[in-house]
Amino acid sequence: MGRGRLARTAAILKYARELTAAFFALPAIWIIGWSPTVVFDIVVAIISGLALYEFLVLGRRKGYDVPIVLCILIMLFMLAAFVFEQVSVEMGVFATLLIIPATYVFSKKPIEEALPSSGISVLATLYVGMLGGSLIRLRNDYHELGPKLVFFLMLVVWLGDTGAYYVGKQFGKTKLSPRVSPKKTVEGLMGGVMTSVLAAVIIHFTFLPQMPLLHAIICGAILSVAGVVGDLAESMWKRSAEVKDSGTLLPGHGGFLDRFDSIFFTAPILYTYWHILVAGFTTLNIMQG
Repeated sequence: MGRGRLARTAAILKYARELTAAFFALPAIWIIGWSPTVVFDIVVAIISGLALYEFLVLGRRKGYDVPIVLCILIMLFMLAAFVFEQVSVEMGVFATLLIIPATYVFSKKPIEEALPSSGISVLATLYVGMLGGSLIRLRNDYHELGPKLVFFLMLVVWLGDTGAYYVGKQFGKTKLSPRVSPKKTVEGLMGGVMTSVLAAVIIHFTFLPQMPLLHAIICGAILSVAGVVGDLAESMWKRSAEVKDSGTLLPGHGGFLDRFDSIFFTAPILYTYWHILVAGFTTLNIMQG
């Protein structure tokens, strides 16, 4: 009886990644495609808050005292700036750059910790706030096309990640970044790019014909490579903090920062590309909402 229970537990853990994905799949599809704007915005804010918490905990694991509550509040203000026209995104950036360092000026914490502690806090807050805000804008700025663009982003990035995993597992020999992520290979990267491009082409012919085929192919390749860079950046921070996963809230996926690092990293890229594509490549004035 004990062995049977252990066997079942082992089987569940083995497929934890797939089970977690299946559990969240239908709610995620509804939230992205059909939920009211406020629901999507709140969900992104919750995910961003959890991801930022995990990011700041990495700093604490390095021994630095970072103001977690303050950083999350400022990050939420920054996200609000992406939603409400009355608040500019610059105000969120200014709040991050001014308020967080000021807390160290008036604190009694060891002065030698001020630079790395404030640096980690500012980086984490801007990283999650600005990139999470880009995801909100991607859905909200383009009306009925917005949800389709978010689907495009997630499918291209996550399917590319899956393609990279399986191609790398079967054919990977050349290490991509052995110091940061020993399992990632150049062959896996190439397989991921091809998978992302194929996904982008299929999406063009199914539900996003508004994105010209050539640009779908270009975006597929760019987002795939950028997604790997975003994943490597997070792996670099985790390795620096000497942890395997940023969190444990998503069985088989690690934490929210682990799961959404590539999406955060690629959201502003797709937003920028689509913005200048719609504008006929005549402007780089974005995020003005």
